[in-house]
Amino acid sequence: MSLAASRLVIEYVMEGHQRGYNFTSPTNGYDPDTLKLIWRSAMSRGQGWGTPAFVGARSIKCFPLDDGRVAVSEVTVTDQQDENGRRGIRRAVVDVMTPAVFGHHIRSRLDGYPPDVLRTADRYRQQAQKGLLRLKRNAPLVLAHHFTSKRDWWPVEALVLRLIASPLPLMRSWGQVVTFTTLALDYRGESRLVAVPADRIDAANDKGVVRLR
Repeated sequence: MSLAASRLVIEYVMEGHQRGYNFTSPTNGYDPDTLKLIWRSAMSRGQGWGTPAFVGARSIKCFPLDDGRVAVSEVTVTDQQDENGRRGIRRAVVDVMTPAVFGHHIRSRLDGYPPDVLRTADRYRQQAQKGLLRLKRNAPLVLAHHFTSKRDWWPVEALVLRLIASPLPLMRSWGQVVTFTTLALDYRGESRLVAVPADRIDAANDKGVVRLR
């Protein structure tokens, strides 16, 4: 059960005069500027979501709203194809909440992982702590790991949520709510804390990237 105050859904509509991505949930209570911000920010960045391995994969992303609330989107890669046969269509479920609820929301998500996933996430946490020491001031923390399946990505996803629920010492100055993305295909311009498949990292520009093993 979500602890969020309000929920929005963005989906790809295949029929009617407004084909393409649309809000498919009621948007009552949201002003146009807030809806535009959510629309622009809900989906994680990158090209190539149509790769078969990503079907069913999810990305959890957190970003702030201008009114002080926090949005957390859960984006799932569907098996849909658009009218031209293109794959990689995604569906976003966006929970909007206050910062006070945000911590409970993250902890409730962590409670849903199996023990073995959390153990692996804790091992990765030690690697992230060492990598954080190499970061330049105000640089994003980019975590990289090979993506083989949605299930195998869970420890990386859990690590990101662990770092949000219990920040490393050097992260505590990042603010009450840290923007994060648990799966993106391009880390540039994404979040303060972001995880990407290892093959999406340019070897010539991987300074500050923490490669999880």
